[in-house]
Amino acid sequence: MSKTIEFFYDIASPYSFLAATQIPRLEKLARVVWRPFLIGGVFKASGNMMPGANPFKGQYMLKDLQRLSKYYDEPLRFPSRFPINSLNAMRALTAADPADLPALTLKLFRAYWVDDRDVADVAVLTELLGADLMAKTQDDAVKAKLKEATESAAQRGAFGAPTFFVGDDMYFGEDRIFLIEHDLKGQ
Repeated sequence: MSKTIEFFYDIASPYSFLAATQIPRLEKLARVVWRPFLIGGVFKASGNMMPGANPFKGQYMLKDLQRLSKYYDEPLRFPSRFPINSLNAMRALTAADPADLPALTLKLFRAYWVDDRDVADVAVLTELLGADLMAKTQDDAVKAKLKEATESAAQRGAFGAPTFFVGDDMYFGEDRIFLIEHDLKGQ
């Protein structure tokens, strides 16, 4: 496969969770690179805000997520703690071996968006990911790599999560996966 899809996501984003469950569709067409970033940093850089900050969008989002959960046949239960500070989770994923990243990411997504676990809690993250990986979250190189991924996504035009890049082409939202598939099939 000559094409690469960069998948920028944050554990705090329910749409990123649903997108992550659909990545196998994209892997049939291109190599997918999982790119943890901080949605809050992208919001700040772009002047955007989380949908729930707007009461109308927030109400719609709850219904939309229920519909998407049913459509994808993926369980999703809105967590009791929302929004969360995903910094330590995203640092841990940034520190992970790229080969392990999809499985670890899905583990955290399911812990938060299905099982209502507090993935902002270091003890919960340690239980889910292991002490060795959590120790790396304090490494300056890991912190810098997560910051760079966040800044890179924002500089390329990202304003939320999930954001996909195929070369210079940006696609925003889990609802654009079909367009990525269509565009890749046409190339």
